[in-house]
Amino acid sequence: MNISCDEITISDWEINVFLNRNDVEKTLWPKLVQLFREWNYSSIIVLNWPWWFTNLRVWTLCINILNTLLDNQINIYNISKINLYEKAYKWWCLPSKWIIYIGQKRNVWLWDFEKWEKIWQYSFDELKGIINYPIFLDEVIDESYYPERLKEYNKINLSFSGDKLNIKFWDNLISFSINDLNLESLKSISPNYMMEPSITLK
Repeated sequence: MNISCDEITISDWEINVFLNRNDVEKTLWPKLVQLFREWNYSSIIVLNWPWWFTNLRVWTLCINILNTLLDNQINIYNISKINLYEKAYKWWCLPSKWIIYIGQKRNVWLWDFEKWEKIWQYSFDELKGIINYPIFLDEVIDESYYPERLKEYNKINLSFSGDKLNIKFWDNLISFSINDLNLESLKSISPNYMMEPSITLK
């Protein structure tokens, strides 16, 4: 499951289910139950970060409730997109610089895997003219999301097949198994926020 994209993606082999992020609190729970009845899955790999607060809360809550109702039958494997792409970078599959989709229409992060840090947060207008090194674009389902001037750069493509998570970039295809990623089997997960909420409860 990819909860770090502009459309929530649930995949199993060649089947992809997309859920609009704007009403995920209404659609996710019935869809998870329906797919469990159809697929009878025993494991879930969750791409959990970066994304915005509401979607992460809703997703993790629904997954945790489902597993609780099933007496913890499902093994949940949790990984952030940054950690996943770092693996691919180290395997010489990706450039070191990455434009991260963070759930906002006009703001993106530029991430440096060599320094392991966010270089800066930009609007698309601010990005113009500053990119003079190889980069890759985050996966976004909406083809109109990236401005035309950025479309010369290649966008990554993610897919799931069984217990493998696949990354395609240019002609490179790399598949990671749960063992490759060294993921721990969990019975519940927490939202992995990209920043702290700005609301203070008193």
